[in-house]
Amino acid sequence: METPIIIIGTILFLIVVIPVYFVIKANKVDKNQIKTLFAQYSQNNRYSFELVASQNRKALAIDPQNKGLLFIDFNLKEPYVAFRDLAETKGCAVATDNPQGLTNIVKKVEWIFFAKNGMSQSNDLLFHDREKPYIVPVYGYEEQKLAEQWQEVIHKYL
Repeated sequence: METPIIIIGTILFLIVVIPVYFVIKANKVDKNQIKTLFAQYSQNNRYSFELVASQNRKALAIDPQNKGLLFIDFNLKEPYVAFRDLAETKGCAVATDNPQGLTNIVKKVEWIFFAKNGMSQSNDLLFHDREKPYIVPVYGYEEQKLAEQWQEVIHKYL
């Protein structure tokens, strides 16, 4: 009587523990990559990035004193990293691109940064692109909401 209970208990334990192990391991790898990218983009220790938010395998880090923004997207095979100097930025807006006639499908979500001296060329940051080969399925509408939430965080530090 005790042997079947021990076997069933062991199987249930493994069903719970194995996924938790892989989630913790993936988070540890992401944190190590974030630390490495912080060091790489610190520009000879000019910027001291603090992780502000991390969600859906995306990370947003800001240096409040030197006004630097670092955006990292781990949903691609190679992490997408973008850096912006917020000292030269007046504001930020979220722009979306939908197929014509379809408002429920989001093709692109990007942040457009406005320079203090007007809008400059190539001053945008791609947050979501439907054409990119994401490892994990990413949904444009959720990404749009996330970009809007983080836009408020960016404006807080401007």
